[in-house]
Amino acid sequence: MKMFLISDDLDTLLGMRLAGVKGKQVAGVQDFLEVFTESVHNKELGILLITQKLSEEFEHIINPHKLNEQPLILSMI
Repeated sequence: MKMFLISDDLDTLLGMRLAGVKGKQVAGVQDFLEVFTESVHNKELGILLITQKLSEEFEHIINPHKLNEQPLILSMI
């Protein structure tokens, strides 16, 4: 099972890459929607991490997908 990070912060992304977690930095609504949609439809993905700022900003998009079995969507603090 793979883990992926959607981040608004380069430092967080780099830190998670050092831990072996792949991810992408997004800037803007359209960029987030593209990466998020691709991530939730990736059957190999087990855990989707999203930074707190993005989780709060796009809560209305993220919450309906939290009911799915996979991937597990977690907000980072």
